[in-house]
Amino acid sequence: MFEPGQHIVHPAHGAGTIIDIVEQEMSTGFSQYYVIEFPEQRMTIHLPVERTDEIGLRKVMTEAKFDNVLAILSEEPQKLPNDYKQRRQQVEEMVNSGAPAEVARALRELTWQQEKKPLNNADSRLMSEARSKLVQEIALATDEDPSEIHAKIDDALERAVAAKREAIEEAEEEEDDSDE
Repeated sequence: MFEPGQHIVHPAHGAGTIIDIVEQEMSTGFSQYYVIEFPEQRMTIHLPVERTDEIGLRKVMTEAKFDNVLAILSEEPQKLPNDYKQRRQQVEEMVNSGAPAEVARALRELTWQQEKKPLNNADSRLMSEARSKLVQEIALATDEDPSEIHAKIDDALERAVAAKREAIEEAEEEEDDSDE
């Protein structure tokens, strides 16, 4: 059970804070609700306590998990499907999973996509959403300023893009060498 003042992550809405636990009378009796504030979205929701597992509400990541997220962001990007619908579905699933590692992978892959060619509106929105979710959660987990977190994420993504470029160049050189 979560407590008021505790930072949490909702898979769809991102990082927030439980500001209260209220009891409301329903036709089936009384039910308890978490009152969760999401300052980034300027939104407050009431979430039934008994549905937290089903929805995937969880505590914010630890600082150790943050290091893992930065490592994932730094890894060489993987290829996304060329088909627009498949790519969007795969990326949406990663971003909406609520799992920091999956959100980081989505951001890394979209960053590489953007490096190759401009993103369409849907991919741009997903990229922005993934970045925002990571920054919000990491800020709560580390008490760091969001601008510092943005800089760390950008640095990690630059390493990933550089690694991918290097891998492509090496593959091209090997191909050229085998042609000779």
